[in-house]
Amino acid sequence: MTQLYLFTALVLAVLVATFAVQNAVPVKVQFLVWNFESSLVVVIFLAAGVGAFASALVSLPQTVRAWARLRQRETEVARLEGQVRHLEDRVAAEAARERPGE
Repeated sequence: MTQLYLFTALVLAVLVATFAVQNAVPVKVQFLVWNFESSLVVVIFLAAGVGAFASALVSLPQTVRAWARLRQRETEVARLEGQVRHLEDRVAAEAARERPGE
């Protein structure tokens, strides 16, 4: 499985490098009060990075709530498993009490 991840990363790296070489043309970017010139690939990656960050920021509250629910459910499962063990012990003790000679 590790080799599959390594191969996938290598393919993606080659694709990104090809994209960067083919889109190295300089472009002028104007946004509000900022003006700068950079290569097209830098602008595209910067925009994609800002978009990914914004997306992560927007989904953060939902992710935190999901983690909290998961922790709550794990605690409940542990409590119920303890209850099951306790009841199994009680059943075993009752069964042993009913058959003292065996």
